[in-house]
Amino acid sequence: MQVALNIPPLPHRPGGPHIDGSSPECDGRPGTFTLLAGVLMSDQLDAGGGNLWVWPGTHVTHADYFREHGPDAFFEAAGYPPIRLPEPEQIRGRAGDLLLAHYLLGHNIGGNISDATRRAVYFRVKRSGHDPRWREFLQDAWCDYDPVRKVLAEAGRRPD
Repeated sequence: MQVALNIPPLPHRPGGPHIDGSSPECDGRPGTFTLLAGVLMSDQLDAGGGNLWVWPGTHVTHADYFREHGPDAFFEAAGYPPIRLPEPEQIRGRAGDLLLAHYLLGHNIGGNISDATRRAVYFRVKRSGHDPRWREFLQDAWCDYDPVRKVLAEAGRRPD
């Protein structure tokens, strides 16, 4: 669990996203997980209130990058794979709202020019059996998401 506070004033605009877990675990693998679950503990209704920034679709773009360069490129990228980025979006919501984000979704902390401290609690969730499959997971955005893979297949779309 991570308690995330963003205390004003913090006049910061993130230059780009990162992926969590770039420091190796004791066994040498990266600290990957399946899903980031965040609970907003304060209202975050306006831009610039210390909101989490996300780069939509980068979970798929990151998987493409690791499929092309190999999963060990994760270590070389040190959390910042060189991918083409869409425009970022600031997460907005009310206290008690739940944010669910794919592990590979690029994200970063935004500045806080409001008068209030932004508060959130984050949980990093792993599907059973995730750790031994970290290489596969980095290259396949839907590796830990069988129901999503099934829906994509039923819609005639490739799950990559």
